[in-house]
Amino acid sequence: MFTGLVECTARIISAKRSGDMVELEIGDVPFAGELKRGDSVSVSGACLSVIVSGRSSFTVEIMPETFDNTVLGKAGPGYRVNLERAMPATGRFEGHIVTGHVDLISRVVALKSRGKSRELDFSLPSDAAGLVVRKGSVAVQGVSLTVIERGDSSFRVGLIPETLRSTTLGVLKIGDPVNVEYDILSKYLKDLVEDRTSDDDGRLTVDRLAGMGWS
Repeated sequence: MFTGLVECTARIISAKRSGDMVELEIGDVPFAGELKRGDSVSVSGACLSVIVSGRSSFTVEIMPETFDNTVLGKAGPGYRVNLERAMPATGRFEGHIVTGHVDLISRVVALKSRGKSRELDFSLPSDAAGLVVRKGSVAVQGVSLTVIERGDSSFRVGLIPETLRSTTLGVLKIGDPVNVEYDILSKYLKDLVEDRTSDDDGRLTVDRLAGMGWS
């Protein structure tokens, strides 16, 4: 489990195919020497397992599912990534619960600077609108962000100067692809509602939530 608070950015050194897997070597990593085989690391929002670690780099394996459904599938040498190690049981919990299971590849559809901060709009499938709510949490490229607006086909987040400096979100341009993970609580609630309302219109109401035990 991760929190969406990025520890550092790094760059992909190499991408090598090994059977149906792809091995990514990631360099310029300040904590690489602390990693061991089997450790989990969020790489731009995708939870990957370390297979080799060195003083300043480590290597992870990407299975076909991850390769096909995250931006890492088209990332080559030089591509910069956000990194976060799994949260220790004794660590402080900040950000929000991020599993590292990417839900979709979205794209930047609008960008606006507001003084030192910046607002970005990302595309959103119509069938996923209920998974993103205003003032709720969403992970973009592994970064925990707060949704400030949600439309029918997009959602907006605000980036403070620190986020622009310390993550790869600061260099995004319109059209760039990004990994998006919805809040895990939203996904569970959506599944629960759909299971309970399969024979009606599926709308979520206060009475329906109360009937499910939410009060």
